[in-house]
Amino acid sequence: MKVSRISFIVNSVAGTAAVGLSTAFGAETGDSASSAPMVAACGISCSACPLLKAEKCKGCGAGNAVSSEMVTKKNCPVLTCASMKKIAFCGTDCKMYAKCGKLVGRPYAKEFLDKIGSKLG
Repeated sequence: MKVSRISFIVNSVAGTAAVGLSTAFGAETGDSASSAPMVAACGISCSACPLLKAEKCKGCGAGNAVSSEMVTKKNCPVLTCASMKKIAFCGTDCKMYAKCGKLVGRPYAKEFLDKIGSKLG
């Protein structure tokens, strides 16, 4: 299933905002369909992630909030790294974000990370 770039960005921003608002107002999170969308350690809202839609990822959560069993079960280098560093999200908490080879293809293109790196200086 192809997802347009605009749709992907809009859904990612909307999902991230929903998680931020639900957390700020004390909404409970869980596995129910009515809970806010999960945001993975890579920074993508799982509901908008093309890897999840392509069934190449099952979703995970913030790196500092996942159990060691989840890290082992998911076998994702991004989640493993974020959990090891005890950071929630790579894009906001890791100084190596724009230079991270683990993020290439999971879910970002190298060109995108290069552009982010040039903006960050």
